[in-house]
Amino acid sequence: MDCLYKIIGMVSFLLSVRFAWRYALLVIYVGCIMALSLLPPQDFPKVQLFQGADKVVHFLMYFGFAILCSWAFKAELNRSRIWLILPATIGWGFLMEVFQLEMHIGRSYSMYDMLANATGVTVGLLFYGLVTRSAFKKIVGESNI
Repeated sequence: MDCLYKIIGMVSFLLSVRFAWRYALLVIYVGCIMALSLLPPQDFPKVQLFQGADKVVHFLMYFGFAILCSWAFKAELNRSRIWLILPATIGWGFLMEVFQLEMHIGRSYSMYDMLANATGVTVGLLFYGLVTRSAFKKIVGESNI
């Protein structure tokens, strides 16, 4: 039970962060996604993990991106914002893949990367919605939601 209260406290703190800080972190994260997506592959160390590790990385980057967008634009206060965040974040992933195709720097366009991005976004939005909804239930009580 103590762990639950710590999680609720952490979520409460995160939901109280000012918009300017939320937006600044989002801009930094988008810049990181852009850099990781568009830098030539020879600029990264060669690390052999497992077959498909690249897709896991895409999923996790866009999972985090969806959560950060939801947090930055306070989707917990207006759930309809999710319907704006969903196409915007998936569209960003699509745009990064198109840039990879057009830039000819050794990166390659992949439908599977786009699928991993979209799946990460979808799961991230669902996760954010569930966590914030359950936190609000604990904070303000079941009857007010």
